[in-house]
Amino acid sequence: MDIRPLLQLTTVMVAVGALAYYGYGGWDNSNNGLADDGTGPDYIVDGMEAWQGDEKGHLIRHFQGAQLVHKPQPELFEVRQPTIELYSNGQPLWHLQGLRATSPDPARDIWLLGQVVATRDPSQGQPLRIETPRLHADPRGNRIDTPDRVQVTGPQGQLHGTGMTADLQAKTLEFSSAVEVHYAPSY
Repeated sequence: MDIRPLLQLTTVMVAVGALAYYGYGGWDNSNNGLADDGTGPDYIVDGMEAWQGDEKGHLIRHFQGAQLVHKPQPELFEVRQPTIELYSNGQPLWHLQGLRATSPDPARDIWLLGQVVATRDPSQGQPLRIETPRLHADPRGNRIDTPDRVQVTGPQGQLHGTGMTADLQAKTLEFSSAVEVHYAPSY
């Protein structure tokens, strides 16, 4: 068996790889979206997905996004089309989604932005849907809040208010303004 063609192909591939790595070939590094001065992103990940479990191995969170962009100075994570699923003892609790998510510290400070919708899993009781333009989450504190207008929809009707805080551990929901309630007829 003659291995010369394989060696030639390998040599060409190594040369092409070296040219790409060292920036030869006429590419314009100023237009690739990655800045080396600390002002632009240092990495971009398409189609990201992450899971977090507790010390017993039970799933706590499942996080997906169409694209993750990380900026180092100041540190900021941005995710397009994020979806977050929250779990307790491995059982699904809530499903959250928005157009974007930003965070300087994903353990304590996440903002879901643009058409944010949170829905309670049907296994946890009656359906519940929360809609708002933006929602702040503190995963470590197990709390969510928003200063914006909120609509909560369930089988009993709709509730509208501004400035909501929810403690997911204590299962409490609090509004900082007057609340408007529309009750659904019970048949």
